[in-house]
Amino acid sequence: MRRLVDEGAVLQRWADGKASLKDVRGYEEGELFTIAKLATLFYYQGRLNEARTLFQGLYAVNPSDAYVAKALGVVELAAGHPQSALQAYDVAVKLASDDPAAYVGRAEVRLLLGQKPGASEDLRRALQLSTPEESLNAKAYAMLASLTRRGG
Repeated sequence: MRRLVDEGAVLQRWADGKASLKDVRGYEEGELFTIAKLATLFYYQGRLNEARTLFQGLYAVNPSDAYVAKALGVVELAAGHPQSALQAYDVAVKLASDDPAAYVGRAEVRLLLGQKPGASEDLRRALQLSTPEESLNAKAYAMLASLTRRGG
């Protein structure tokens, strides 16, 4: 009887937007990590549809995971869906506003979509958040310098 009460409470929290499908289904972090590893493997094998499906599923199960949102952005972009990639990176930035990789990824998508001012803003933010020793810092700096030379 106790389990039914707990399940009912979790379902109500989910219905109220205060719990994720991860909570409802009782998924373990290790299970989700294994799926993410498989999705990453698919991505590197060029199996973008499979990778996209798995990352979309992971995002549906646990929409508060910034890593999954970033990975989904990468895969959506590679699969030729820049608007979906931008949405995924918007979520990643919202969830992890201190992660420079999320800003660089979103800047790449914004550049592709012709949104130069937004891309410049993202790159500046990434540079604020990263250290000069990070390779991501060099990438953001090079992208911003190139964009600035072209009038972005």
